[in-house]
Formats: sequence, C-alpha cells, structure tokens
Amino acid sequence: MGGEIFKQLLENLDKAADTIPDNRHGPNTKHSMRDAVKSAFGVFFFQFPSFLRYMTEMQNKRKMNNAKSILGVKTLPSDAQVRNLLDNVNPETFASVFSQSLKVAIMSGVMKLYQVLDEGVLVAIDGLWYHSSEKIHCKHCLHQTKDGVSTYYHSAMAAAIVKPHNSSVIPIMGELITNKDGTKKQDCELSAAKRWLPKRIEELKGLKATILGDDLYSHHPFCKQILDNGLSFIFTCKQDSHPWLAETVKYSFLTGQTRKERKGKKHFLYTYRYLNNVPIRDEKETLMVNYMELAITEKESGKQTYYCGWITNKPVDNLNVQHIVDCARTRWKIENEHNNVLKNRGYNLEHNFGHGKEHAAEIFFLLNLIAFQFHTILAYCDIDFQKARASCSTRVAFFEAMRFCLRYAYHDSWQAFLIFLYTDGGLAEPG
Repeated sequence: MGGEIFKQLLENLDKAADTIPDNRHGPNTKHSMRDAVKSAFGVFFFQFPSFLRYMTEMQNKRKMNNAKSILGVKTLPSDAQVRNLLDNVNPETFASVFSQSLKVAIMSGVMKLYQVLDEGVLVAIDGLWYHSSEKIHCKHCLHQTKDGVSTYYHSAMAAAIVKPHNSSVIPIMGELITNKDGTKKQDCELSAAKRWLPKRIEELKGLKATILGDDLYSHHPFCKQILDNGLSFIFTCKQDSHPWLAETVKYSFLTGQTRKERKGKKHFLYTYRYLNNVPIRDEKETLMVNYMELAITEKESGKQTYYCGWITNKPVDNLNVQHIVDCARTRWKIENEHNNVLKNRGYNLEHNFGHGKEHAAEIFFLLNLIAFQFHTILAYCDIDFQKARASCSTRVAFFEAMRFCLRYAYHDSWQAFLIFLYTDGGLAEPG
C-alpha cells in the first residue's frame, strides 16, 4: 500500500506540472516542465540541496539515477535551469497538489484521526516568514525599515490541520502574502486570510473545519466572513484589543469550573470560565460570540502560570468547555509543529534556494510545504516509510540518512530505497 500511496502523491504533482503553460521552442524544450518541477521537488523531499548535481554524476557514471527511478524525472536539468523554468510559474498552480493529496489522506483514513470537534478538524492559520535579505529582493517582496536599514522578505499565511496531543500536523494550501503590481498598500497577513477563505471554502467545508487563529483574526469582519461561509472559528481574544467585549465580560457573571492536575511534585488548578452571547464590538453592526478563558495556577504558591481568553461561535457549556479550550490551545501547534519544524528541523525553510525575479522563491516555498505534507501522509500510510523514519532518532538524522543513501547507492524504486535506508546498509555512516 505504501508504494501505491507514494505513486498517487507523485501523480498529483505531475498533473499540476502538466497544467503549466509552456511557450518554449527548439532546443530550449529539452527539459519538460514536469521534470523541472519534480527535480526541484526532489531537493525538498529529500532535503538535499545538491540533489541534482549528485544525480547527474550518478547518471554519467552508471547510466542510471535515483531521480528517475524514484521520482520519475526523465531528464535532469541544472539548478540554474530549474530556477529559470519555474520563475514564471503561477504559485496557485500547486494548490491542486495540496488538495488532491489531502483527498489521498481522506481515502486512506488518515483524516478520521484528526476529527476532534463536531466530527470536523481543526485548521490553524498563522503568518510565516520564509525569506529575508537586506539585498536580494523582487517586486513581490514585502519590506520593512528599521534604524535606516531596509529588510526585504517573503511571507505567507500558512494553514495546517492540527489536533490536541498529536505532534503531527498536515499542511494545506495557505495564501502567499505578496505585493501586487499597481498596488500602493503593502499586503498583510489578515488580507491574505480574507483571500484564502473563499478560495479554499469547498475543501474546508468538506473537512467541517473550525479555524484557529491568534488575536489578529478575532475581529468582526473576518469572524463574519467565516460564519457567512458556513464554518466555525476559535480565536485568541486579548482584552486590550477588544475593550467593549472585555468590559462586558468584566461586569458579567461567568460560569466556571476547576480541575486539578499534578505535574511532578507540583499541583496545578485549571480554572475555566465562559460567557455566551457577548457582542464582539460596540457598534450597530456587531456579532454575538461566546467567550471562554483558562487560568492555570500553581496550588502551593498561588502563582498564575498561564492565562488566555478566546472567542468562538461554538456554544460553550459545562460539558464541553474543557474540550473546546483544549482545541483552542492547539493553535500553538502551527507555530511549534509546523513553522518551527520547517525552519529548524531539517526543512531549512529560510535558506535561499533561489529568489528569481518573479515567483521562484514562492514556488520553492510551496514545494517545501508539499514535501512536508507528503512526509506526514506517508508516515501514516507507508509501513516502510515508518520503519525508515523510526530507524533515525530525529527528523534531521532521517534526512541525513536519505541523502547518504541517495548519493552512494542506486535504488530501482521508492520501496527499495526505503528498505535500504532502514537496513544495515542504509544506516552505515559515510567513510
């Protein structure tokens, strides 16, 4: 089954690549757009910056290479050729890869593992930087100036399916935060979220998604947009950014309950309070939301170690308040299990793989996310992938083992590669 799942995921990438317009003629058509896309994807899937160079060397020496046998790359372009070919590609091309691969996860039963609230899933959204430089930039770059120094950067509103007490998140298509031609106002995270929602609404409805976000999103226009599209939300709600709501909560009676939890030698009190039907703002056009909060206090010292408040359209009562708060606190997973993993656990998100003049930086960002999505799905569905991953202590060590196996041995299939990786031959250290 694992090999079939990998094949389906790759086919989704192929189909997207085949939709890319190609107006080249003559000798410039040696490498297909499909080969350019999958060659770039190989860099991120194996987290191997020198992937194409080593595959070319293997092809020259052995008349065969792992890019062809594993990924189906027919001809190997150079790094420069890949950057040139992909620079003018519309990033939206790859939205279908996220969506179709998510369908693979659904058909494989993976998504049932993430159903947590009203038979739906939690989709956390958050801003994410993936490139910054004081020199390298393009017309789509965002910028900020501090102490006379301008920094150019790319960012996105990232989205991922998360679940309480599950360290694996599933990336889905987010929305790039990018300056457009002819616009004077710089793009921002909230504007990106407002564009993202209608683009992905059918997929989100199919997932029965509840959107999780920080305080940036917990305001009338975006909350109303979510409700108008038939979805639900749980957003962090800070008192200083919601003065009317905070005032209402302050002078209202909140229903509450407390539970005890022991951590080591210390005892903690978890105090939950909630209030339904609170106006989100003091204006004629307002929105009634349900407010809840959690305070964690060390019992022995009386010191408060945690406090947060949220708003939601979900009715809150004594039976579900702890569960909904648990779901709300899962928002942090997009920061820790998504953003941090991409930046610091082997995916090297902030590395400059090639900026380009148009969309190269954005395309490479999306291919890195797709690689992350594929890895997560394979970790559930491919037994040999599970064994290979378990044979390495960390994600970074797993990528190191993959690079070693790709460089020093030829493998005639994806499954053969994985088996080699988790056997003694695959785990041998380079001499």
